[in-house]
Amino acid sequence: MITIACKGIKKFFISGENRTEALKGIDLEVNDGQLTLLVGPSGSGKTTLLSIIHSILTPDAGDLYILGNNMNQKNEQEKAEFRKNYIGVIFQALYLIPTLTILENVTLPLLIRKEKQERADEKAISILKQLNISEKANFPPPQLSRGQQQRAAIARALINDPKIILCDEPTSALDQKAGFEFMSILRELAHSDHRTVLVVTHDHRIFPFADRIVNINDGVIEESYA
Repeated sequence: MITIACKGIKKFFISGENRTEALKGIDLEVNDGQLTLLVGPSGSGKTTLLSIIHSILTPDAGDLYILGNNMNQKNEQEKAEFRKNYIGVIFQALYLIPTLTILENVTLPLLIRKEKQERADEKAISILKQLNISEKANFPPPQLSRGQQQRAAIARALINDPKIILCDEPTSALDQKAGFEFMSILRELAHSDHRTVLVVTHDHRIFPFADRIVNINDGVIEESYA
């Protein structure tokens, strides 16, 4: 099933008298049950496209459909609510709060939604067990390895049971072993849970984990292959 559909997406950035066309009419469809890599050199437009799919950036032309919803027709509050319910994001910087425990970091999205603490803790522990990191639940992020922190970030992204998981350069700071473990988890989430997993990367080491690789260069999709 197509979960993400970009139709003629364009994006411009203006600095003074300079106008840069970051995306030049992107047409892209992404399916559930697949791990898709969006690859390209620095400045190719891949992070801009990911931000538009995340709906935190608005296209200047074209239409974006997520799970059949035309995101252009939603206001900012509606987009925020949609993201909260359907999209999980794993950032390169992770953004784990260092003064909270791993359990507190993972449950935070549920508590913001007014879930009861006991229910939030139960769900978080279940996900942490699935990711083999439950023994670190009461530790703060600085006491974990980078790979363990990545697993915690995955847990936080999964806590709202999103249909779509977006990742921005998730393996750039990981060694090969930790990076491969991380990608194995993402691939399993896509295949077993029929989620849509879209990863922006320039890390050639993880290409074998992809069901599909989409190349973008100079704001244009150049090719896509399985």
